[in-house]
Amino acid sequence: MEFVLVIAVIVVLCILLGVSVKLLLIGAAALVGLMFAAAVLLLGVFFVRLLFAKKKKAVFSRIDKSPRGRFKVAYYVIDGTEYPNVFPEEGLFRSVLYKSSRSSTVFLARNKRFVYDKFACATCIIGFAAGIAAAVYVTALFLTT
Repeated sequence: MEFVLVIAVIVVLCILLGVSVKLLLIGAAALVGLMFAAAVLLLGVFFVRLLFAKKKKAVFSRIDKSPRGRFKVAYYVIDGTEYPNVFPEEGLFRSVLYKSSRSSTVFLARNKRFVYDKFACATCIIGFAAGIAAAVYVTALFLTT
C-alpha cells in the first residue's frame, strides 16, 4: 500500500513540475519492466536451486509461519526431520492440496533448509518458462517497431 502512495506522490510532483505525460508513461513502463525482470530473476534462482535439489519421499506435517518470513508455509517430514516449503501455502484450497494421510515426493534443497513440493516445482518451472517467453516476445516486439 505504501508503494502505491509513494508512486502517486511522485506522479503528482512530476505533474506539478511540468514533466510531460509521455515521459511519465515511459517511466511507468520502465518500472514495470524492472519489476518483471526482478520476478524472472528470482524465479530463475529458485529454478536453478531446484535443479540441484534431491528427490525425497515426505509426508505433509502442518501449516505454520515460515521461519524466514511472515507467510504461512507447508511443512514436510523427511526421515524424521521437518522442513518448510520454499513458497507460501495456498490458503484457498488448503484442504484439497495438503493432505497428511499420504506420502508425496518433494525436492530437498542442497543446504537442507527447505523443500520444494509439487506446487513449488510447478511455480518455478512455469513461472520461469513464462517469464523467458514473455521477455523474448517483448524484445521481439520492440525490435520490430
